[in-house]
Amino acid sequence: MIKKLLFVFTLMCFVLAVKAQKSAVNQTIAKWKIEDVVKSYSAKNDTVYVVNFWATFCKPCNEEIPDFIRIVEKYKTQKVKLLLVSLDLPTYVPVKLPAFIKKYNYNTNHVWLNETNADHFCPAIDVKWSGAIPSTIIVNNSNGYRKFTEDQISAEEFEASLKEAIGGQAINKFVAPMNDAEIIEWYAGDSIDKKEFVSFKSSDSAVFAVSGGKVNVIARIDHMKVMIIEKDNLYYTYSNLGSTVLNTGDVVKAEQLIGYAAFDLDGTMPTIEFYISNSETNIPVSKKDFVKRKDIRLTDHFNDPKLHEPQ
Repeated sequence: MIKKLLFVFTLMCFVLAVKAQKSAVNQTIAKWKIEDVVKSYSAKNDTVYVVNFWATFCKPCNEEIPDFIRIVEKYKTQKVKLLLVSLDLPTYVPVKLPAFIKKYNYNTNHVWLNETNADHFCPAIDVKWSGAIPSTIIVNNSNGYRKFTEDQISAEEFEASLKEAIGGQAINKFVAPMNDAEIIEWYAGDSIDKKEFVSFKSSDSAVFAVSGGKVNVIARIDHMKVMIIEKDNLYYTYSNLGSTVLNTGDVVKAEQLIGYAAFDLDGTMPTIEFYISNSETNIPVSKKDFVKRKDIRLTDHFNDPKLHEPQ
């Protein structure tokens, strides 16, 4: 009788162990191509998408993932979604990967990247991605936010980026680049969703940088100059500059005088056109992203013809 009870007990333990193993295995991990990953964060809505590329054998990956899950949960009411994309070996996918996810309680969305050609899948995410992990992309298509990081991200850095993504690139409010500027929003066609840039008109032609950074491009078209300042993979473009003493590679500070605006087509008021872009798209800006200057500096320069002479 005792032997029978021991046999039954042993059999039950074996069955429970098999069921537990099957439970881990039954957490099927979807196999995605890189196009599926890109599509997952490309919807035109106000959701903030966080896509993290990792692997079970990557120590820094597994150090940052618990923070990602915790912080995303904190901001879930702000429409934040996290997707973990595994770059593990194909042999890990049936058992080891789902077992690892269950063991460490990675309660979020998971897929496995079914790709072998890094020259194909890396630039689909970001042209700077070498294929190293951890790597993370954060996207909010409603305000143009896009940030790619090829490195481990601290909890503080991740939360700060998430706040930026929720609030938009212009979360800090720019000081208008011209004194007493009148801000005019421009749109492509009749759709307000196709905002392209804003223009500034002012009785003063002095133009100041809205953000610090390095002068990336200066191009001359007749009397007009176009200048692009780069900072943190964002490009701040100023068009219709009549003059600037800066050169490519120069570093400017926020609110530094960078030039003077050319006159509008009617020749009555200096005008500057401004927009932000990253490596992929223009980032919408509007009146609400700018505040007027508290101090009026270098006024009435448009009355001095010397400031508009070609350099």
